[in-house]
Amino acid sequence: MVFLLKLTICWGFFALLYALLLRHETFFRANRLYLLGTVLAGIGLAAFSDQLLMPIQEEALPMITLPVVSAGFQQATLASEQLDGIEYLWLLYFAGLGFMLLRTLWGVALLLKMAEQGTSETLPGHYRLIRSARTQTPFSFFKWIFVPADWCDTPQSTARYMLAHERAHAAGWHSLDVLLMEGLCAAFWFHPMVYWYRRSLRTVHEYLADAEASSLTDKKQYGLLLIRQSQSGMPVAFANHFFQSPLKQRLIMLMKQHSAPVRAIRYGLVLPLAGLFILLFQQAPVLAQEVNRKGDAYDHQMQVPTSTPAEQVAQDNPCEQEPAFPGGMGALMDFLSKNIQYPKNAEGNLQEGVVVTSFTVNEVGGIQNVYVKNPTEMPAVYNAEALRVVSMLPKWTPGKKNCKTGLFELCIPIKFKANGQPVSKAQQPVSNVSDLQTPPRFTGGQEALFKFLIENIKYPEAAKQAKAEGTVLVKFVVEKDGSISQVEAPDSNGIHADLVTEAIRVSQSMPKWVPGVLNGEIVRVQFALPIRFKLD
Repeated sequence: MVFLLKLTICWGFFALLYALLLRHETFFRANRLYLLGTVLAGIGLAAFSDQLLMPIQEEALPMITLPVVSAGFQQATLASEQLDGIEYLWLLYFAGLGFMLLRTLWGVALLLKMAEQGTSETLPGHYRLIRSARTQTPFSFFKWIFVPADWCDTPQSTARYMLAHERAHAAGWHSLDVLLMEGLCAAFWFHPMVYWYRRSLRTVHEYLADAEASSLTDKKQYGLLLIRQSQSGMPVAFANHFFQSPLKQRLIMLMKQHSAPVRAIRYGLVLPLAGLFILLFQQAPVLAQEVNRKGDAYDHQMQVPTSTPAEQVAQDNPCEQEPAFPGGMGALMDFLSKNIQYPKNAEGNLQEGVVVTSFTVNEVGGIQNVYVKNPTEMPAVYNAEALRVVSMLPKWTPGKKNCKTGLFELCIPIKFKANGQPVSKAQQPVSNVSDLQTPPRFTGGQEALFKFLIENIKYPEAAKQAKAEGTVLVKFVVEKDGSISQVEAPDSNGIHADLVTEAIRVSQSMPKWVPGVLNGEIVRVQFALPIRFKLD
């Protein structure tokens, strides 16, 4: 989705430059190169824009390691409800792709059949003139020039100009451009800009051929010939024709005086404008992030902060200060102890160990870039629980470096130790969804859930390289307020670890659901979501 947005912006910008600066100029060869270059450059920019410029080197963040937090064991058994989804969008895309490719192949087959059935002769320059009863107007495909079967009855002067027109197409390898655009139209059949490029490029082809053919006679006589041929038979879809683009445009450009050489400076303007566009295009994510940060800062300023120990310490050394949790270290330990829930695997077995979480406290005290530093040392469910709780941390008092608030990286080692007690029966989530009056649901319904997953799941690069596939069954609890908790994937044996981690991450990032109702009361409900990873 992001690629398509980038592609639309690039193609739209280049098309705007062409319409404003170049379209009405008679530098037809330069216009052809511009259209071919920008249609491919747009794809390259959209696909590889993140690698085009040197990344901005950021200052290493100060590393702060907090005390180990011990997590007790809480029992929670999850039941599953399967949600099956079909990749309708991909099916629709490949259906359109297949149709467009078949259309092109059918056209090629038709040309081959016409060449086989027609009578032919070789012309100077290794051109092949093919007379066919299946066409009423001349057209060319590479060095094949197709003409009507009654070509001998055509006036000699008219035949000469038409043949010169098609020779210009063949000599300029215009059919290669046409096949390229047919391939792009197949790959991006849903995108209106690709058809604009195809139409514009074919129009330039006709301008080039008209300029070549009209040099043999008076332009007015050649224009009259175009008008007489305007009612000829239907052309082959992707071949070059004597009469193809809108007649009015061709006549205007035919009669137009050649652009003065000084006007070629417009092409010089395109380069700096395109360079500026690429620079802004590359920096757009950074600018967006800066806007978000300013928005967060504004929201932070609207709140009335309470006094914390960190602020008291900052009065002694206001220019160098580490981030501080509201209420101090004791409040942080209390928050983590109350919110961490000891996970278990499908067999109910427990495992002890330490999950080292890392996160960044930004300039306004927000939490970002949460990840596990030792993901292979503990099962994925423990990593997921640690990430869930750390992601819930409220805003901190931001740290300072050189009297300015800045980014600080912190580490919290969370130790899982099986020393707790199971939760009471009243606290356990409902496991039988059929008992509910209203089961929980994703806000917006099942289609909205599928859309959320499609837009947010990122296929892990390591899993791609290993060609790993599979379905991860993610289990979680929909709390009374609709929030998601106890996210785990216990039945993930044999599935690539990165796929499991990604499925858990996306599930944790889901917005609040509409909670379930039992006997008129909102209750906690156990749920499960199968996420299928499949390479194309």
